Amino acid sequence: MAWWEEIKSYLQKSGIDSPREDNAKTIWEMLEEVFFNDAVDILYFWLGVFTYVYFFAVALLYLGAISSYEIVATKILLALAEPYLGAVGIYTILKETRKRKRTKKPRHWGEIFVVAWIALFVISIFLAFFFKEYTFNRTLELIMTLSVSIGIIYIGGEIHKP
Repeated sequence: MAWWEEIKSYLQKSGIDSPREDNAKTIWEMLEEVFFNDAVDILYFWLGVFTYVYFFAVALLYLGAISSYEIVATKILLALAEPYLGAVGIYTILKETRKRKRTKKPRHWGEIFVVAWIALFVISIFLAFFFKEYTFNRTLELIMTLSVSIGIIYIGGEIHKP
């Protein structure tokens, strides 16, 4: 579809082309729709970026055997654990809302994210049991907590499917 088709469709829905009263929207309604939809899309995008960056940072920190040292990165990741769960919760709510409205097709499945956390959990536990470089430290505790939390959030979304 050409880029101008989206604009044409939006203008037709707005009622600008047709003077019929029942189809016309005020300028404030159009502005509210544009700004609200864009704001939600922007929030959805940045929450997605944050959740994946955080996941890879935790994985790198533990799997790279760096987390056994008390470094600034460990402290930052531990401090961001609760905001991270909040971000995952908001991301999930936005995703479920989109599923119910069917406004946009999902670009990826949430299951991939859940499987990644569970895989990190299993690999980390295995490494902690069998290799002395990996210990049961605060980062492994964080991985365990977040993996279980992500699993619970996912199960909640699956139980309450649209």
